[in-house]
Amino acid sequence: GESVKGLILNDIYTIQKGVKSSIILSVACVLFLIFTKSIVAFKVAVFLPFLIIPVKSFEVLKHDVKSGWEKFLITLPVTRKKIVQSKYITFLILLFISLLISFLLFFAVNILIYPTLNFEYYNQLLRGMGLIICVAALLYPMTYKLGIEKSDSITIYSLGFSFGVFLLLAMVAKVTLESNREADMIFSIIFFLLSVFLLIISY
Repeated sequence: GESVKGLILNDIYTIQKGVKSSIILSVACVLFLIFTKSIVAFKVAVFLPFLIIPVKSFEVLKHDVKSGWEKFLITLPVTRKKIVQSKYITFLILLFISLLISFLLFFAVNILIYPTLNFEYYNQLLRGMGLIICVAALLYPMTYKLGIEKSDSITIYSLGFSFGVFLLLAMVAKVTLESNREADMIFSIIFFLLSVFLLIISY
């Protein structure tokens, strides 16, 4: 427990600056997009924090290699399992921060300006979380297998994988579900649950 906590704190400390700036960027972009009151901008605003903030957790892997921390880690009395565990938990912490920011901003606008916590919000929220979880599900195991040097191409593969799963599921949904709001939400829920399942398998 303690060693994992220490590893997580170290990871978060490593990306602290990047996380702070990505939070500020997210807040600014989300508010700007919400105020445009366009449907497309609204959808992007829900997605955005998940594409900007949790991505920072992937940088920890790069930093570990560049700083030589990875070699030092091996000499510490921590198991590889705990090291991997700390990386996944760091990702989940940032995912939760994104969720919190998204909800608080939309909640504030909902109370003060116009209703935003609607069907479309929850629908896009599940999709945004699902996409980034899918990316992590492939990125972590591939990085550990192929090495950090290939991290940029692994990121591209992971993004492709994530959108691939999304589109494949969308095609299945189109064939099996009727085209209405309920079907839309069922698709989002299934995609989200599938991505969580993939993350658990990858772990």
